[in-house]
Formats: sequence, C-alpha cells, structure tokens
Amino acid sequence: MLGDCQVMVRNLRRPSLIVGIGVLCLLLASLPPSVEGQAEAVRYFPETGHNVRGEFLDFFDRQGGLKIFGYPITEEFTLDGRTVQYFQRARFELHPENQPPYRVLLGLLGEELGKQTPPVSDGGFSFIQRYFPETGHNVAFAFLNFFDANGGIDNFGYPITEFVLENGRIVQYFQRARFEWYPELAPTQRVQLGNLGSIQFDVLAAQGRVSPALKQPAPPAIPGAALPLSLKVTASPKLTVASRRSPQIIYVFVTDQKDAPLAGAAVEITVREDNQVLLHDSMSATDDQGFTSYSFDISNLDPGQNVIVEVTAYLPGLSAKTQTSFFTWF
Repeated sequence: MLGDCQVMVRNLRRPSLIVGIGVLCLLLASLPPSVEGQAEAVRYFPETGHNVRGEFLDFFDRQGGLKIFGYPITEEFTLDGRTVQYFQRARFELHPENQPPYRVLLGLLGEELGKQTPPVSDGGFSFIQRYFPETGHNVAFAFLNFFDANGGIDNFGYPITEFVLENGRIVQYFQRARFEWYPELAPTQRVQLGNLGSIQFDVLAAQGRVSPALKQPAPPAIPGAALPLSLKVTASPKLTVASRRSPQIIYVFVTDQKDAPLAGAAVEITVREDNQVLLHDSMSATDDQGFTSYSFDISNLDPGQNVIVEVTAYLPGLSAKTQTSFFTWF
C-alpha cells in the first residue's frame, strides 16, 4: 500500500494533491499490519515434543499455561469432526461456531471418564464451602480456594463429586479436571491437578477411537508456516516375495497435496493375514525427507501366504491410509 502511494505522488502534478496524498500515505504507513499478514504464533515444547499454535496457544497463555494444562501430548488433530489437542491435564477443542472468547473450550474429561456421583445436599457451611446446584456438589477448603484463584468454572467446570479418597489420596472430580491434595508439599503447592488429558486419551486409544501414534514427538513448527491441506502416503515392502528367514521391512513416504515431503508425521502399521490381525504398532515419525520404515519378523508365518499391510499417516487434523502386500516363501 505504501509503495502504491509513492507511485501516485510521483505521477501527480498539482502540489495540493501531492500534499494531501502524502499525508494519507503517512497515515497508512502508521497502521498495524492486517491480521492476514501476521504470522500465526507457535510454541514448541521440547519436554514432550509437540507444538501449540494459534488460538490454542492464545487460550493456553490466557487461562493458566503449564500450571493448569501441563504440556501438550499431541499436535492438533480431528476427533469426532472437531479440531482438538490433548494436554497432560486437558483437551482443547476449537468451536469456530462460537464468538470470542468462547471459540476454544475445554473437553469434559471428568464426565467422559464416568466419574459423576449422585447429587448431595448443601452442607450449610457457606464460610468454608460453596454448593453448586447445577450438579449438586460442594467444593470446600483449599480446593475452593484453588478453584477461585485459577479460572473457576471456565477452566474446571462444575464439581461432579464430593472429595473422596482415591488410591490413598484425597481427590475431587470436576467436569473438566481432577483436584488432588498433597499435604506433604509446601502450602502453595498442596492442590495439584491430575493428568486427566493423558488418562482420557489412553482410554480412547484402547477403544480404537484415536491412534497412539498421535503422541509421537513432532519437529518444531515454523512460525507462520501453513499446515498441509491433505496427506499422501505410499508404502512398499522390501521384498514382494519374502523369505521367512529374514525380517520384512516396510518403507513409507508421506507428502502433502503438492507432493512435498512432510517431516514429523505419525505413522501406524497394521499387518494381517486374511481377516486376522498379526501386528498393530506405531512406526517412527517421518524424517525430513518424509520417510520412515518398520522391520518385523515373519518366521512364524506359513509359506505361500498373502500378507496385507495397512499404513496410516497422521498430521494435525489430517490422516491418510494406504495398503500394500507381500507373499511369504520358504
């Protein structure tokens, strides 16, 4: 825009117009860059090997950061049609249908884990506790102080239990969190948050609803770099007719929609014979050239068998699947 103004000034003949447009150019130059021209913020957490970006990063910083949510344990991905990201203690969900500041919400992990207990009556001790009629439970003492000081309902939701003894420790479940009591710690650290994000992710993985490969570390994202629009994955065996005396190796190559190699893609492999699953495992993430490989023993297979290999690649919000096969020999 500023360059266009300078061209206009050079091409004008009337001094009054030159002065006016010159002032306009100075005003335009002083304006902040447009949102479209600003690079999306991204932060890499080497402790778990994952990135947090954009609206999720804004929410993370605004609502308490590491103290409340812990480290990210996945990149962004799609779950039940919605963009989500798991942290040690929470699940971030993008709700683009909402108006700010409610475009990012936290998953109801306590409820999804089935921790609700029947409602109770108001304890009547308002000076040390608070009753929440929405769910019929009380929050008291240090748990109430922590609740009020760290985001309240927005971060934790309503209580769904009273405080209970669990594995020898006093805890209380909320819609989005679990409070834990550590009397052996310093007073400011005695209330801690449980790792419900990690727990609930593992439950979904055991149910087959998410891939464990999503936890594999990713490379640091480049600020402002656009995420790929789609994935392509190819897989091929080292030998199409494989001797059972040597391991078989599956080579995998992952690219974007422009066939550019993609580093850090999580990859899963499933090996089956007929309808019987022989192997299901996570492969190493793809390298800078988009490659990864997996070696496995086939000595226990019968000769002359057609073995099917399915490979699925994942990146934030994206996945792609392919299939290859090989025959076993003596």
